[in-house]
Amino acid sequence: MTHDNHVPELARHLAPVKRSNPVLWLYHWRYELLAVTLLPYALVNLVLWLGPIWSVIALVAAFNWVFYWRAARRHVRGRLRAIVVQHRLRSAFAGARICTVDGRRPAILWTRPVDGDIVVSLFCPAGIGFEQLHSRRDVLANACFAAEVYVDRHPKYGALVTLTICTTAFRREPGRAASPGEVVPLRAHS
Repeated sequence: MTHDNHVPELARHLAPVKRSNPVLWLYHWRYELLAVTLLPYALVNLVLWLGPIWSVIALVAAFNWVFYWRAARRHVRGRLRAIVVQHRLRSAFAGARICTVDGRRPAILWTRPVDGDIVVSLFCPAGIGFEQLHSRRDVLANACFAAEVYVDRHPKYGALVTLTICTTAFRREPGRAASPGEVVPLRAHS
């Protein structure tokens, strides 16, 4: 490697990571802000509409419905995990210096649970690409408490990258003892 290839990487490690602009900050914290503002408003209106006793009965029924209905419980758990993964990834991008030379990080466009995994759509500013994310998959997996992170390019747009955060637990194959440090994935990812 020549001296010229090390200069951008050194600049990336020395430059401070930029904070998000206020609009992007609001987008990052949209679920939490909605929960803090809309939940109290909805609870007050429910009590005003149904009365305190019927409100408690309605809330207990709603919580039981979500708790006992497997699909609803899985959906709520998946959405909550997706929200946590967004925050963990933003911290991992800063900590692993996955940023441009001037300190801009990839923007998380959308996060969704898919079959136990979390799929994250990213917009990468100029200077961050597939290679930089792919080379730091292990750091991203550790930050998200994941078994593996898969990085995929968008077939048409180079600035769009998809991360698949595999949160599947590791286990040993039956009848075979695992050696220290060896892990066997529960399922294969295609």
